[in-house]
Amino acid sequence: MNESPQRNRNAVEKVITLVAASRISWEDAARRGVAEATKTIRDLSVAHVEERDVMIVDGEIALYRIKLRVAFRVDRMRPGLTPGAPDVEVTRWLIVANQTLGTGEVVAEIDRLNSHGPCEFHLLVPMTHSKSYARARRLSMLAADPVTGIPSEHVPAADYLGPDTLGMEQAQKRLDAQLAKIAAASYAATGELGDPDPLRAIQAVLSRSSFDGIILSTLPAGASRLVGADLPSRVRRLTNLPVTYLPGKEPGEL
Repeated sequence: MNESPQRNRNAVEKVITLVAASRISWEDAARRGVAEATKTIRDLSVAHVEERDVMIVDGEIALYRIKLRVAFRVDRMRPGLTPGAPDVEVTRWLIVANQTLGTGEVVAEIDRLNSHGPCEFHLLVPMTHSKSYARARRLSMLAADPVTGIPSEHVPAADYLGPDTLGMEQAQKRLDAQLAKIAAASYAATGELGDPDPLRAIQAVLSRSSFDGIILSTLPAGASRLVGADLPSRVRRLTNLPVTYLPGKEPGEL
């Protein structure tokens, strides 16, 4: 009965600040903030409301907003699998992939890492553009905006093409499918969609979580613009973490 408090005292926690909002109440904003945080953060332990305010439109409250401080464990000790068993130390890995997420190379690496001891994985899928969106974007950049006369390459793509809904749907399907496979193998994993720029996406995740290494998978050279940009070396310089690069042979099946 006394084990849990002892584990909490020995745990190392990280604190980050989030902003959450609700049209209903501050309490609902807090619930939404915690629910969203638990999608990508393991072992969330404490949430504290620091500030509250409201947005007013036409004399009426339109939005309840809060600034929420949340704490979560960043140490590597986890409870044993059976009652009374000693805590176990896990290693945490960030997997960055999109079209190659379900390929055999990535799956084999997950199995290999788990064979050396308990692991936790976080899957990060940068929302790279779908082929149809990328083609439309290239065509739109050939001409200036008919109203402003500004060359299209100086205007954000979403301003004139709208969001890449298909690309987001494809990325979410790959993420959901791989999370289901990992869960079926009894491995621990979370996941999220990230910025189309892999470096920005990785920075965002590392700002709130810690990892022992990164597994990076892209399409082969020639099929992926990321390889041409020497992404693996850039990730190593950015994070100072070990990076395992896995060039995928073909897109993963959904």
